[in-house]
This record gives sequence, structure tokens and C-alpha cells, in this order.
Amino acid sequence: MNLGLLAGLAGLTMLLPTGAPAAADGDIAWQHRVRQDAVTLTANPLGTASRTAFYIGRGFTEAAIQPYALACGFSFGMQNGGRHALATRLADWYAVGADNRRIKLRLPESWSAEWAKAGVPPAARIAFKWAQFQADNTFEPGDWIMGMATLETAPVAPFRIVARYQVAGNHKENHEIVLDKLACAND
Repeated sequence: MNLGLLAGLAGLTMLLPTGAPAAADGDIAWQHRVRQDAVTLTANPLGTASRTAFYIGRGFTEAAIQPYALACGFSFGMQNGGRHALATRLADWYAVGADNRRIKLRLPESWSAEWAKAGVPPAARIAFKWAQFQADNTFEPGDWIMGMATLETAPVAPFRIVARYQVAGNHKENHEIVLDKLACAND
């Protein structure tokens, strides 16, 4: 028996979740955070080098991932701390630059179509899909999600991101939560 491997596996199990609920952002230092009622939205700008390395490690070539890595991108987290389910669609989110220009988020499906045309291997495309903030999300009370997303173009900084969501109940209520004073990563 390989004791080094056994010790490594034992150490790994210490990092795995237990029966206790996990915090949505327990190990992440979020640079931007806003809470509205029971909804929390967090964001960190993502640099070119970190995204390039992340996706090369998942089967992309540097040339294939470059357009995504160069786009203005963020890691987002969203948590439903309320008593009702909520739903959000990235197609309803947008940025507003310092020049008041409104810019949409680029949906993961748009990138996926580009990867298919470029011949990116299916396993790499699947890894990409699961690392993204999904285009359509429904959160039950206590649920949270994290993932990456990019804007169609870089806004003039400082900018804000407006995230729209609906709260379920007797009737669906539309809401917006706003992250303010953002800038794309500068690396």
C-alpha cells in the first residue's frame, strides 16, 4: 500500500464538505458585495492570466481561450437568504458605464457556440459550462451559486452591474440588486 497516497487521500477528505451547510463564500474574499432584503450578490474582477491558466488546465489551448480571457469578466456569487424561491436570468443583467452606456452580459451559450466552431474538445467545453454563472437560475431558500461571466464589451469605469431577479410567492415580484463602483481587472 502506498502510504503517501493514503495520507494524501486522508488530507483531501478533510477538505471535503461534511453534513454541515457550506457558506456561499466561506473561503473567498469578495471585493464587491451588496445585500438587498435577503439576497446577496458578490463579485470579483477576473484577470486575463488567471482565466487563461484556469482554462488551459481544463483542456483549452491558449489561442482558443484568449477572447474569453481578454473580455471584462467577473466571478459572481448570489445567495437567496429569503423564505421564497427566486429566479434570475443573465439575459436580464446589464452594466452601466460611467458614460451611462448600457452593456449586456455575454451569455455562456454564446461562448459555447464559439468553442464548438473553434474545435475545442467536448470535455473542455463541459468544464467551461460548469464554471460559468448559469444563464438561468432558480434558488430555493438558502441556495446559492457561484460562477464566471463576461460583459459583451468593457464599460467605462467605474461602472455598475444591475442584476434583475424575481421572487416567487402568490405573485412574482421583479427586483434589481446593484453592484456599484466596479472596474474590469487590470492585469
